[in-house]
Amino acid sequence: MTIERMAGWLTRLLEEVLADPRQPVSRARILEDTELAQVLNGWNDTRQEVPGAALPTLFEEQVARTPDAVAVVFEGVELSYRELNERANRLARLLVEGGAGPERFVAVALPRSAELVISLLAVLKTGAAYMPIDPDYPADRIAYILGDADPMAVITVEDSGVELPADTARIVLDGPATQEALDARASGDLADAERLAPLQSGAPAYVIYTSGSTGRPKGVVVEHRGL
Repeated sequence: MTIERMAGWLTRLLEEVLADPRQPVSRARILEDTELAQVLNGWNDTRQEVPGAALPTLFEEQVARTPDAVAVVFEGVELSYRELNERANRLARLLVEGGAGPERFVAVALPRSAELVISLLAVLKTGAAYMPIDPDYPADRIAYILGDADPMAVITVEDSGVELPADTARIVLDGPATQEALDARASGDLADAERLAPLQSGAPAYVIYTSGSTGRPKGVVVEHRGL
């Protein structure tokens, strides 16, 4: 069957060339109309309905479906969807009290860990945008990024390995005061009434800093609906 198709393509190519010898070979059609329609339309018909809800809402729906399924695994630590959601909710409430909400940034300076996932989800639940800080960044780059984005705070841990400017507002996750504050917060999903403003699909979800053509890092912002 394949050989028959290839013979048909060769025949059509020769017919096209003979019909107009001056045309470039690249313009000669070798596919039948049905084959062309399949290549251009059939194989590219990948449209599907995308939920309009923000990511925190979609995540909470998944928690309701599979609360006990494993959501995060890192170096022997396992968190179920319920556990991840509850810990993110507590941190989100603490962030909201500190001013996190739509059109605000929260920097996250954490090594790879379960706490990193919890923190990113918590920021999104507030409606704010997270800004990851790579622990391997040099101190001057970190200082420039923080000065440019002006996040309300930096989520970190005591032994993060990140050099932060001395005057940086911090939420130290493994600090005793932070642990006590988190334990005192409710673990249920946040309602819009608890946020500074309702979740907005057009609000920033995260910002990634890349090296620009001038050598200075430049922030690229992605909206909640894009995420």
